[in-house]
Formats: sequence, C-alpha cells, structure tokens
Amino acid sequence: MFKYLVLLLLIGSFPKLFGQQQGYKCAFDHALQQQQRLDTTYFERINSLMQEAIRTGQQLQHQRTIHIIPVAVHVVWKTAADKLAECTIHEQIDVLNEDFRRNNADTSFMRSIFSPIVADTEIEFRLDTIIWTASNVDFHTLGPFGGFLPDPTSLDSVKGTSLPLNPDQYLNIWMVYLGTNGLLGYAYPPDSLANWPVGTSAPTKNKEGVVLHNEIIGRSNTVSFGGGFGSPLTTISTQGRTAVHEVGHYLGLRHIWGDGTTGGLFPQPSCTVDDGVADTPNCLDRSNFDCDTSKNSCDVSMPSDLPDMVENYMDYSEESCMNSFTIGQKNLMRGVLNGPRAGLLTTAAKNRPSNDAIANATEVFVNTDGSCSLSYTATNNNASISIPDLACYANQANDIWFNFVAIDNDITLELLNLSSNGLLAWELMEGTCDSLFSVLCDTNSMANFTNMIVGNTYYLRFYTTNLNSFENFDLCLKSNNPTAESKIASPLENHIHIFPNPADDIINIAFNLSPSYEGYINFYNSLGQQIGTQQSIQSGDKKIQCILPKFVRGIVYIETVLNNRRTMKKILVRP
Repeated sequence: MFKYLVLLLLIGSFPKLFGQQQGYKCAFDHALQQQQRLDTTYFERINSLMQEAIRTGQQLQHQRTIHIIPVAVHVVWKTAADKLAECTIHEQIDVLNEDFRRNNADTSFMRSIFSPIVADTEIEFRLDTIIWTASNVDFHTLGPFGGFLPDPTSLDSVKGTSLPLNPDQYLNIWMVYLGTNGLLGYAYPPDSLANWPVGTSAPTKNKEGVVLHNEIIGRSNTVSFGGGFGSPLTTISTQGRTAVHEVGHYLGLRHIWGDGTTGGLFPQPSCTVDDGVADTPNCLDRSNFDCDTSKNSCDVSMPSDLPDMVENYMDYSEESCMNSFTIGQKNLMRGVLNGPRAGLLTTAAKNRPSNDAIANATEVFVNTDGSCSLSYTATNNNASISIPDLACYANQANDIWFNFVAIDNDITLELLNLSSNGLLAWELMEGTCDSLFSVLCDTNSMANFTNMIVGNTYYLRFYTTNLNSFENFDLCLKSNNPTAESKIASPLENHIHIFPNPADDIINIAFNLSPSYEGYINFYNSLGQQIGTQQSIQSGDKKIQCILPKFVRGIVYIETVLNNRRTMKKILVRP
C-alpha cells in the first residue's frame, strides 16, 4: 500500500493552458484532499489534533522555556556541485534559529497592525550531525513523466540512501538535487497520536523529516525552474525560508489560508476554510510569490478585520517578504513539541568541540616575539566529520578547525603537550569557508609554513587518523620574523579573538597587539541594548574573561574600542 505525502513544499511551474505559469509553493492542500478520500473522518481528526496541541501550547505560553530541536543533516550527492559546503549548512541552521527566535533582521518590515500577535517561538535548532552520502541516483527524474510531476513516494527513496537518525530523537533534513521541475522540498507532519490511525495520517517513522532542494540551502540564493511547453524559465530568490516553511509543517502548521475546499494542485479558494490557528487572519487564497501588503481577501466589512498576513512564513509570499510567526502558531508548534514530537526535547547534546565546524573555526594569533606566549588548548574528542572528501591520512576525519591571518611569509607551527591517544594529523588550507583547498598536510608536531601570503586568512584542520581515537594538544603559531607585524596594516578584528563561540556564560577575549593600547569593551543584545557595564582594557592585557548574566541568551554583539579604533563581533550564547 502506498503511503501518501501529507505535506509537500512545491514551488514550481505548472502549465496553465500551456502558457503563463502558476507556482505552487506547497501541495499540502492536494495531500489533504487525498487523505480525505482515503478516510472521510480525516479532517475532523486532524483538527482535533491541532486543537489538542494548541491547548498544550497555551498552557506553556508563560513558561519561558527554550525548546531545542537536534538536527541531523543528510547531504546526498552525485556530482561535486551537490556536495554542499559545511558553512552553507550552518548558514541554513542560522536562518532557522533567527527566524524561529524572531532575531531576523527584517522584523522591522512587519506592519504595525500585526505587532500584537507576532512571536518569538522560543524554538531553537542544534546541528548535531552532518552525514554525506554518495549516490548514483538522479532523484529529480523520479516520478511521472521523468520527474516532471514529482512523486513523493519515489523521492522518499533518498531516505533509504541515507538512513535517518532516530526520527523520534532528531529532525532529519535531507539535502539533495531535485532538478528544475519546481520541487524545492517537502515535509511530514506529526505522527503517532492515538487519534491518527496507522497508515492514513503519516508514513513510517523512517520517513519523518524534511527534504530540501540543495540549491536553496543557505541565506541567499536564486533558483530557476519550469521552462516546459516552450515557456521561459522562472527564477526566484530565496533566503533560506523554504526550510523555515517546511519545518513549520513538520511542527504542525498548515498554510495560513487553510488550503481551500477541494484540495489538489488547483484548490477552490474559500474564506470559510481556516488554518486552525485563531490569530492568523482568514484569507481567500495563497499569495502568488509576491509581497502585496494591500491584499485583504476576506471579511473586509467587519470592523475588526485584518488584511492578509503576507509576512507569515506559512504563506506563499516571496521569501524577502516573510518575517514572522504568530503567537497562535507558536502555541501550536510548542504543543506539538510537548506531544507527538516530545522525543526531540529529550535528545542529549553531543558535546562537540566549539570549533568542530569550519564555520566555527577558532581564530588564533601568530606570536610575534618568537615565543609561544599565546597558545591554544584543543581537543578533537567527540568531533564530527566536517567534509566528505578523503583526508590526507584517513578515509574520514573527526576534525576541529582554526584560522589565522598570516603576518609573515614564514610561520612555524608547533604542537605542544600532545596526549598521544592517537596519531594526530593536520592540514593547512586556504580559500573561503565554503571553498577551501589543501596547501600542506603532515603528522609532525612541528613544521614551517613558507611562501605564506601576508594578510591572507588560512585554515588549520586537525584530526586523528583513527576515528575512534582523539588527541588533546596545545597549538602555537609564531612568526620567524619578530617585526613582521609592522609589514601590514592589519584590521583591528584580526588581533581580537573571542572564544568559545557558541558560548555558555563565560566569554574570553584575547588580544595580540603592540605597542601600547587602551580602550574598552561593551556588550549588546540583538535589540542593540547594552548589557552590563563597560569593561576597560589596559596595555598589556592579553586576555579578559567576562561572565554574562544568566538571562543573556542568543546573539550577543561585542564592541571593542582600542586606541580610538572600533570593531564589532558577534557570538551565540547557548540557552
């Protein structure tokens, strides 16, 4: 028996009299109609589920508890272009966290009429694991007419290619090339409630999760689709909000307009159909990938009527228009996290090193006095695999990352206090975070890096050749020319190192400056409000340790002013 998809994100081009194309961001309405044909009590029961989740969420509304969802990302690739960079994946997780916590920069574009109902959902996402899997399957060709009309039943085979981590414990997200037919992703709704009969409301556990087209991963992309029947390709801009929309479905949200009365790819619009969330305004139909703030499609004669909320993540607006969830949507999603998806909240963090990912590489300084007065304690214990390519001395690498600015063309690497638990290898890499290439690799505890380009940023990758072992060590870099720092007018930020990032309550701020300097440090929250009092810096300070108040969480901005030169950096403070 086929299992039918309940939530399908489908931004695509479907021929309309073989002429103008109409996009369908999500075929949720079509899937709902299929379920109703299979089971005539389906709508009644799914509404019952939503009301139960909403009641639970309302009971939790005044509990300022951050719900953290562990994420396992599966990158399934056939060509080199499909192998998403780790930095891009981290960027996508950042977008999810910003949008769900309402820390996104574009919240100011929300119309004031909706200000009383928008919400910080207090839901966050923790990237625990990235799994890279090679495959020879062209997933975008699966389904009728060679994939022209994607078939979710066939596409679900990607989940067999890269098996999910326990779906009760992880949000599994598969990232795979899905072609130009318009399919950007799909997700399944909550399952396993007593009033969801087996086999009708959701697929098997191993098919839980979200599938995303790899070209829309990250903060800023353009994607082209369609072009069938002689029509031109349609190009849209994305900002990582396909994932936000789909995770909303995964946590129980419907489309804001309620999905119409007939379902299918061409549903009958209706103001009488609701999304089950009380504070989202009724609207006749979806937005058409635009940002029409003049749209008011239902109940315009009522004094309390609100316009269509095109800024909502669960509409079909263009992604630059989306910026908010509502309090009611928050309550529903948190109710789901304390109901059918409660297992997600019990998954222990893997306690990865803070610099486990390329995107979180620890910035280190090159000593200019020929000593190791600045050294950095490190371990790759419990580190994950960062990139799918073969490492120099191992098939896969449990690696940690550092970066530094070359202040000389001749720099010495020295590893101290090795624990000798396993053979430690290192690799010097150059380029950008999402496009690195290897310069040199070795297993020696001391090496000279020659022909360095002064002013360039380099990355150091450390791992043990046995995935089951780890090393503790201290890292030291030193210039072989003590006057090298005077060769470049290095920006101030290259001499200020803030760690760890992400942090808990304690933040370390290290300086590598000469000659004399003085100044101060300020801390700000994401709203620009100052946290605590100004911290002074005196010449000779090499490191300052700051303890943040317990209530400070999320993005923290650190302003450093030294000798009237100013720089601003940001870190993430864990809940």
